[in-house]
Amino acid sequence: MAPSTKLALANSLKHLLQKKFLDDITVKEIVEDCEVNRQTFYYHFQDIYDLLHWFLEHETAEALQDAASWQDALMDAFRYIQTNHALIYHIYRSGGREHLDCQLFTMSRALIARLLEQASDGLALSEQDQDFLTDFYMYALAGTMLGWLADDMKEEPAQLAARITFLLEGEFQRVAQRFSSFSDHKTETPR
Repeated sequence: MAPSTKLALANSLKHLLQKKFLDDITVKEIVEDCEVNRQTFYYHFQDIYDLLHWFLEHETAEALQDAASWQDALMDAFRYIQTNHALIYHIYRSGGREHLDCQLFTMSRALIARLLEQASDGLALSEQDQDFLTDFYMYALAGTMLGWLADDMKEEPAQLAARITFLLEGEFQRVAQRFSSFSDHKTETPR
């Protein structure tokens, strides 16, 4: 599949999302904006939601590609959302919201997994505990981002990222150590 055609279709979707809700956008509008035919659209994507999913993955990868640390990635994510407020709002308040939610959870999980892996280096942390901790913090981070969106992004990204960084700094090493020692005593409740 031609990545340039997929990207052109995604850019048309992005252009239309600046002006209207996802639910109000048609395949006809996308292909007219992109100057391709419907057959080309359906060659690459099953429907608008398939295009939306590809678009969100592509945009996330682009937005986070230069991040040197998890803090940078977090700031880049918040900045992207704020810079693209209209299109994010038009997805968030539409039938495509679950794709946006899913992308935020996927991005958060990747960030948390990387942090936890670094923090638990050399510790005997079971795969089950790694998955539990990754999911726990993923829900916290993605939930915070979704709450920020629901509150119309009132808090400045730098302030929110600083608060999250302050909260999580050193946290992963601490919980990795606790769960590592807990794995020796699986029948007890961690304290």
